[in-house]
Amino acid sequence: MELFAGPRLKIERAKEHINDLQRRISAFEQSDVYSTVIQNDPNTGNNILYIVMADALPDEFALIIGDALHNLKAALDLLVNEVVYTRLGLYDDFTRFPVRDTREKLVIATNGGLVREASKAVTDFIVNTVKPYRGGNDAFWALHRLNILDKHRLLLPVFKVTALNGIRVKFEGDETFDFGTWVITGSRAVFHEFQGKRNVKITDSGKPTLLILFDKGLPMEGRPVIESLHQLTEVVSETVEGIENVFLSER
Repeated sequence: MELFAGPRLKIERAKEHINDLQRRISAFEQSDVYSTVIQNDPNTGNNILYIVMADALPDEFALIIGDALHNLKAALDLLVNEVVYTRLGLYDDFTRFPVRDTREKLVIATNGGLVREASKAVTDFIVNTVKPYRGGNDAFWALHRLNILDKHRLLLPVFKVTALNGIRVKFEGDETFDFGTWVITGSRAVFHEFQGKRNVKITDSGKPTLLILFDKGLPMEGRPVIESLHQLTEVVSETVEGIENVFLSER
């Protein structure tokens, strides 16, 4: 196989997972993300439109996220192992792309390792340019931590409905009301009261605008999942290209 083809294949596989997740999110947006119901308030006699949000995303979202993250991390591990094998002629079960909490720990981890023995230039590039430590390049630290967490629990994302679009109701006498874009702020149950309107019926339940986010307590907490996965993919791809250029120029 061509040099560094393995890491690129892993990146392409990660992209397939991300695209699959995007398709599933789009399908979820067309499903029962929320329900609408009209109820009469016995105290006021007014009709009230209630919007009740779903409780959770499909479980398979977490599995796809984990698969994408695993392939991106595997691309980095394959990358440094190809450096080692090409120069030293061996594969080592313990050689991993180094990610640490601080630069000092990263330097300690790389000193005396097989990657440094195989290529000082690649090692220096990782430490000084890639900077895979917290505060250096947090994307690597997040990728590393998310992969560890995925081994112990599902990375269940959360969703937030930011707006409802196109809800339409009809009143007695064929009068209609179109909500247009209804911005939602922080609640899973929202409502609108129609004062003095009778025989209120929902003629169009509309469509949601969704954000799929990393949950509290996770690296990248509160950040959009698809956007974050694309960012991680770009960072890993740039690293593969950068290390390849450094390695080949050193030969």
